[in-house]
Amino acid sequence: MKNPIRYCLIIIVLLGVGYWGFNSWKHKTSLGELIIIEATFMQYVCGDENDDAKVEKVSDSRYNFLLGKDINPETENSLDPIDFKDYFYDNRTDQYYMTYRLKGSLEQNSRSGCSDSAPRFYVEEIERLDGTHRVVKK
Repeated sequence: MKNPIRYCLIIIVLLGVGYWGFNSWKHKTSLGELIIIEATFMQYVCGDENDDAKVEKVSDSRYNFLLGKDINPETENSLDPIDFKDYFYDNRTDQYYMTYRLKGSLEQNSRSGCSDSAPRFYVEEIERLDGTHRVVKK
């Protein structure tokens, strides 16, 4: 009786580890190369918990398809994430629409953000274009 239960538990654990490993591999292989973009943080109807940014400039012409579109900036370090809206402004309406320079990688096959259509952009470096609040995350 105990053997079938133990085998089921082992199978469940192995499936869980396999699922996690596959998603980790998929994430790592879907990141593009490092690019620099300039983007303006927006406030949308979905509320104050949004940190989507509208792309205004890209450093690599292969990413011109992002111009005028939203991205969802995130850090790769899930243990110490930066919530960009809290770091750069106090959630006041007059502080939205600030422009930032972001250096990072675009995740090719992801959709997130306010409309569930913005690709994730994993940020390694961020700078407000007035020269303040420079953060480096690796």
